[in-house]
Amino acid sequence: MLISVVITNYNYGRFLGQAIDSVLAQSHPDVECVVVDDGSTDNSREVIAARPGVVAIFQQNAGQSRALETGLAAARGELVISLDSDDWLFDDACARVAQAWRPGVVCVNYRLAVNGDKSCAWPPEPFLDSGHAEFLALNGYYPSAPMSGNAFSREYARMVLAGAQRLDGDGVDALLLYCAPVLGDLAHIDAPLGVYRTHGGNVSMTSGRKTVRNLGDHAYYQFRAQQAAQRYARERGIAMPQRRYLVGAYPSLWLLLARDGGYDRLPLPEQGRLITTMSAVRGFMHQPGIDTLRRGKNVALLLAMAVLPLPLRRRLADRFFFGDAPAAAATKGRPQQQTARA
Repeated sequence: MLISVVITNYNYGRFLGQAIDSVLAQSHPDVECVVVDDGSTDNSREVIAARPGVVAIFQQNAGQSRALETGLAAARGELVISLDSDDWLFDDACARVAQAWRPGVVCVNYRLAVNGDKSCAWPPEPFLDSGHAEFLALNGYYPSAPMSGNAFSREYARMVLAGAQRLDGDGVDALLLYCAPVLGDLAHIDAPLGVYRTHGGNVSMTSGRKTVRNLGDHAYYQFRAQQAAQRYARERGIAMPQRRYLVGAYPSLWLLLARDGGYDRLPLPEQGRLITTMSAVRGFMHQPGIDTLRRGKNVALLLAMAVLPLPLRRRLADRFFFGDAPAAAATKGRPQQQTARA
């Protein structure tokens, strides 16, 4: 079975070589490495040129979702791993994914070792054996790793991205993950098969600085991914609650913080502060995988922010959620470029 690993890259030349080398070193006998450089201005071209065993594609900056579409169009493998250019795979990753595949599966989830530490793997929660769509409808997510921790059917990924609505940059991993339970079967490998690198510049909500733009973008993409899953379920007659508001503890919290910070880059869901607050509170009270201390702290803060005026809410946000990245430091208005991690 040919497996295509598509690496999308924007100005991560300092990490890109290790990502490519990890693909070229796979023990699986039939692996294709496709590298899509999304208009980098650093040394990425030189890094790619030094590795002749790859399919190299260079395009003007268009964002991660468009870069992945380009890579999928060129990929020949039945299975595709979308590898972020600041991550890398263990040597047996493709072989184990191929073993886990079966007809009808559209997504295989596996864990990622944070900075190479296999004792610290993402996600920290157990994978689900079944009930992914139900879990998603209730909690707004299901346990999975960021983009590099998933393998997708090539045809499934092509179809979902071709039908994507309002996807202009990042957020592609949420879209592919959330639509999977209503469009096919899922499988998982309960072991780290690659490395999730944190380096301070990550845009993922699992690491890195938080800004108003970062929070607002992620709330937007989570909502669009949840809505896409509901749309596919409706079109296929699959029972799934049809909600016109954002679901989930952290996404709802991000939405509140982004609005208070003046976020206006992308159209956020039109829902009132009360329903957003209640969704966040419900999530922190009942969602699995959140420790007791964090539940209590976030519920208390949410209830306080529900009654405080905006200036005091912003002070709370600066103190507890942004740290050294004040809420006032919104990045709205800057040119949109691809970030290297969704």
